Amino acid sequence: MWRFILSCLTVFVLSGCAISIDEPNPQAEPDGEQAETEQEMTQDEQQTKDEEKTSKNMLTQIFEHFFEPSAEDLSQIDEENAKQLHYLALGDSLTAGVGDEYSQDGYVGRLADSLLTWPSVAEVEIDNRGKRGRRSDQLLKLVKKGHYNEELQQAQLVSLTMGGNDVMKVVKQDLFNLKRDAFDKELLDYKERYRKIIEGIRAKNPTVPLLLIGFYNPFSIVTNEVNEFDTIITEWNKVIEEVASEDSNACYISVEDLFDSNEELVYHTDFFHPNAKGYDKMTERILVTMEQCEMEKKINKAIGFEE
Repeated sequence: MWRFILSCLTVFVLSGCAISIDEPNPQAEPDGEQAETEQEMTQDEQQTKDEEKTSKNMLTQIFEHFFEPSAEDLSQIDEENAKQLHYLALGDSLTAGVGDEYSQDGYVGRLADSLLTWPSVAEVEIDNRGKRGRRSDQLLKLVKKGHYNEELQQAQLVSLTMGGNDVMKVVKQDLFNLKRDAFDKELLDYKERYRKIIEGIRAKNPTVPLLLIGFYNPFSIVTNEVNEFDTIITEWNKVIEEVASEDSNACYISVEDLFDSNEELVYHTDFFHPNAKGYDKMTERILVTMEQCEMEKKINKAIGFEE
């Protein structure tokens, strides 16, 4: 149908603008009028060219009106406007990618690969500062000392995993005489430290998109029964979720349920950290939650991508 309409429009426009030029007859013209006739012919030819140009412009406008750019055209536009993304990853062994037998940098490397499929992202520059065993008090000291000032100022995306080692500290302190009160007391301190870490990040970069990733109960694979440790981990994750809800550019990502058993073989051989499949699951959850949080729009704004 569109082809028929455009064919009619083309015929109409071109026929309406066509100019008929009669070839001069030299025998019918006196010698004195030949120069004048040639001048008129030149003017007529120029007028024809101008009107044909006008016709083409009209057709171009008609095409643009009835047809949107193709996916290939849009892709080319995106490639020209795509930007580099500076991604800073802070945290513990989950951020460091411990247990990833494929050495793909855990969820950090997988997330970066996924971000490369976005039309706005031409390249992802990863700065992974995750460290095995790191606790919130240690990270807070580094942030306060300005250890990451430059990295935070340049970052256009920041992810954070923090809390698992804080819980394990309580476990190690009195392994054979664990009391719920000890976890509750540490939770209050953890909440204050976590807030101050985010405040420190915001002091250096007020608008950078934040991915605040929760953690899980590694002891759940020992028993299928719901135990008190599950409740403790849930309460600690609530702290992260609450902090994220107070920040318009932050997104809380829950991974607790992904590791509540090892039926899908998501644990490394140490039965504590994720393996490659576990990190795949984490990355999938991160991407789904980022979509719910509209993080693509926030990241595009951070890198200066204009559609």
